[in-house]
Amino acid sequence: MITGLDHVHVMCGEVEEAVRYFKNVFDGKEVSRGQLRGFPLIRMDVQGVFINLMGTDPQAGQLEPGKGSRGLDHFGFRVKDLESMVADLKKKGAKFSVEPSVTPTGVKFAFVDGPEGIRIELLQRD
Repeated sequence: MITGLDHVHVMCGEVEEAVRYFKNVFDGKEVSRGQLRGFPLIRMDVQGVFINLMGTDPQAGQLEPGKGSRGLDHFGFRVKDLESMVADLKKKGAKFSVEPSVTPTGVKFAFVDGPEGIRIELLQRD
């Protein structure tokens, strides 16, 4: 039985840049710091969602998010007020690949460009 999402794991060529991003843009908190297989591993608590940022070779290949490639395309944060969240993130310097939109079923969403080329979806389900 699944009881919930434990974490999202992001492989990073520049781990410290990713840590700064989640701290500055999403008010994330560093939970732990260590090493695994010779690379840094930093666990972040981003408003109750745990994100593991693990170092890798900065020259390693990268998935092209949003291009229909195999692999993780994005992850989503549920928000209460999409418009105010987008405005707040833009003040912090966040860049959006998809501005706020609405699905045919009324779900509001936007996509913010995260570190390491990842896409982060923001969803408001009323």
